[in-house]
Amino acid sequence: MNRVYTTVFAIILFIVNTPGTALSQCNCSPTTTATPVSFYTSFAPTNAASTTISLPKFDPSIGTLSCLSLSDTVTGITTTNVTNMGPTTTIFKFLLTVSDDLEGPGGISITNDYARNYGPDTLTALGNPGDTITHGPDALIDNEVGFASTSSGLAPYMGSGTVDFTYSLSGGLVSLKGGLNFDQNIKTQYWGAFKITYYWCPLITLSTTITNFSATPANGSILLQWLANNQQPNTQYEIQISKDGKSYYPVGQAEGDASATGASAKYQYQYNPDPANVGKLYFRIEEKDVAGKVSFSEVIIVDPNGSGKDAFVSCQTFPNPATNSLQVLFNSNQTGRFLVELVATSGQVVQKKAVTLTGNNQIRLDLNPQPVKGLYFLRTTDLTHQHSFVSKVFID
Repeated sequence: MNRVYTTVFAIILFIVNTPGTALSQCNCSPTTTATPVSFYTSFAPTNAASTTISLPKFDPSIGTLSCLSLSDTVTGITTTNVTNMGPTTTIFKFLLTVSDDLEGPGGISITNDYARNYGPDTLTALGNPGDTITHGPDALIDNEVGFASTSSGLAPYMGSGTVDFTYSLSGGLVSLKGGLNFDQNIKTQYWGAFKITYYWCPLITLSTTITNFSATPANGSILLQWLANNQQPNTQYEIQISKDGKSYYPVGQAEGDASATGASAKYQYQYNPDPANVGKLYFRIEEKDVAGKVSFSEVIIVDPNGSGKDAFVSCQTFPNPATNSLQVLFNSNQTGRFLVELVATSGQVVQKKAVTLTGNNQIRLDLNPQPVKGLYFLRTTDLTHQHSFVSKVFID
């Protein structure tokens, strides 16, 4: 039978409190709890029928993508040549129409139509001087701005790498007078700038009181331990497990002392995995105070069928708050390529460091230049084994 064991003792420490945010309030307006992060690109003048625009995808490890917006600013210069193909001099009037279209995954698109009237043009019979006229170059698309947004079909925009959009032009010349016996040649050179904005909210609210969370496989079981600092009366702890790192379900509960205020408690929980499980397990602790505020511990990955350093991986970040540097400490020696990134709440990577570990368990990130004081996320990615750990840090 799985049990939670608790030891309570007095402790005095400095706690940084950060208001929690309910994910239900997270939507696409930058005036609410959603955080916008934007990426830009552009292309040089071209006359190709279409152009591919690539923009970075949203990294889902920093939060939940609620919606996105797309905008473009495009200029197109069009030159139109018309030749009278008839046997007699003819007076023509023309309507030039051009449409541009920016399309991306999930059905998002920006379409604009432009028009210009030409004439009356008196063109002589074919083969005679004056049988051809040129209009332009004209800025038919003059620094025009388009906009679109969506909160559905977001899957293609999440992950690593880039997402591709196609910008294309179409159109032609229509005779308003003079008949259809003419030949046209239309050339458009265009260029533009593009911006995608992702509106995201934190995946979860990280607990500022749960520390020293560890998992130790032994004799077919996994022993989970954590320390709850500055514990408030009637705080509840729920042990949660996941097989994919996304969907979690509870496997046990623990409740803090009803009378303990400002105390610290050490908890232990023994989990007996299903022997039929052949994959990794993800553990976290949900903390709920008497007011109903919910926060979570870091996530620990455990492989019940592994051994040694392959059995489980977790890491801690210290000091927190930090001033000059941050240390990432793994619970065991690691071998592989790692990327450590300090991410602002806007989603911008402020500082990063790539390092290769060969039997080491610690990475140091020097904060130089020192970031602005405030809340950040420290994302540590094991590029070799495709694991990612995210912790909340304060820069003082």
